Amino acid sequence: MLATEREQFIRSEVTDKGVVYVNQLVKDLKVTPPTIRSDLDKLTKKYNDLDRIHGGIIYKEDSLSSPLPDVVIDYNQRAFTNQQEKKLIAKKAMELLKKGDTILLDSSSTCFEFANVLFEFPNQLTVITNGLSTGALLKQNENLNVLFIGGLLKKDSNTVYDEFNHSILNNFNIDKYFFSATGLSIDSGFSETNLMEVKNKRENVLNSKQTIALIDHTKFNQDSAYTFCTLDEVDYLITDDTLSESIKQFYKDRIQLI
Repeated sequence: MLATEREQFIRSEVTDKGVVYVNQLVKDLKVTPPTIRSDLDKLTKKYNDLDRIHGGIIYKEDSLSSPLPDVVIDYNQRAFTNQQEKKLIAKKAMELLKKGDTILLDSSSTCFEFANVLFEFPNQLTVITNGLSTGALLKQNENLNVLFIGGLLKKDSNTVYDEFNHSILNNFNIDKYFFSATGLSIDSGFSETNLMEVKNKRENVLNSKQTIALIDHTKFNQDSAYTFCTLDEVDYLITDDTLSESIKQFYKDRIQLI
């Protein structure tokens, strides 16, 4: 397919759906991810009503009936922070998955990067998430049974907070819980700035068979306002290669570091 034909196809898809992702376009057009990313960059320069987001492209017209693009735009700035480090973490996390797993992903930008890699997973999985962007991406993989956690959604937020007395998660046997945090230290463990997230994450840690933290190097030796779990309560800590060897060794004495 010629570049002009791909451009017409992508333009038609994004104006129809409001948002399309690189991984889906790769499947539809049978070209490489770099080719699609190049096409999207060219399209956003050519058309003022299109905008690049992390992992895809959106249509900015007011006629859109879905609020998802606005959510993705707000989420996009955080998603691009330390993106290469998060990609490496995501690839490492994939090695812990096996066919038939039931996994829980939080709404963090690191788990969204994990979802970009998970999108290509060839085997059956059940994925539960409270991240709007994460769920919207993963639903396109027919091998994945994607469940979205209902609850309270705040303005300009990518996170749905489960505030019900009897959480839907009580009905599932969660094999692996993948999460991130805004802070991590030896003494305080994993911490967050949002009290509502702390409540949900604490419950998820307690109710999952395995807990796996996805933390880039900038979060180490940082304490946020509220701790939701200690290092001893987490099975694996996955980080990027930018973390200094001295800090790695410091944490290896307390947790299995990947």
